[in-house]
Amino acid sequence: MKESENLNGILLSAPVIMDLIEAVHERGASFRFQAPGHSMAPAIRDGDVITVLPLQGLVPRRGDVVAFRHPERPQLLVHRVLHTHPQDKRYFIKGDNCPTADGWVPAENVLGLITKVERDGKDRFWPHHAKPSPLANVYLEFYPLWPPVRRLLAKTWRRVRRLVLRRQRS
Repeated sequence: MKESENLNGILLSAPVIMDLIEAVHERGASFRFQAPGHSMAPAIRDGDVITVLPLQGLVPRRGDVVAFRHPERPQLLVHRVLHTHPQDKRYFIKGDNCPTADGWVPAENVLGLITKVERDGKDRFWPHHAKPSPLANVYLEFYPLWPPVRRLLAKTWRRVRRLVLRRQRS
């Protein structure tokens, strides 16, 4: 077995995948691949199959998840847009499960918009503005707020659980 192969297919480096995405998008088609890593958990988990839609005039907005070339190193990343700066055509991007942001990414580095996530062969609910709906718009606006809310809920739950355990021991 070659070093670049495994039982599920061929493993490709990030630069090769980025070139493939661009070649497929030049023909106007979407690109699907299996996402490695945990930087977008729980929205996108290691092994989920994601679909990257070419932008074709769409402008990513707050809450969208995009595939992009990292501006400082040859790396393909799939992370969420937290802020946009339309005048300079750049986006502030961060992974949902990352402690630090990727920073401001120029528009020319954005390869496409994530429009579909499949886990265990089933489609997951994935709102995006390529197919807008009122519920998706609300979801996209508030999803970036979820990590701090989730941390606060977990902290509150731990405190409540400790209080209940203390009372049970008394």
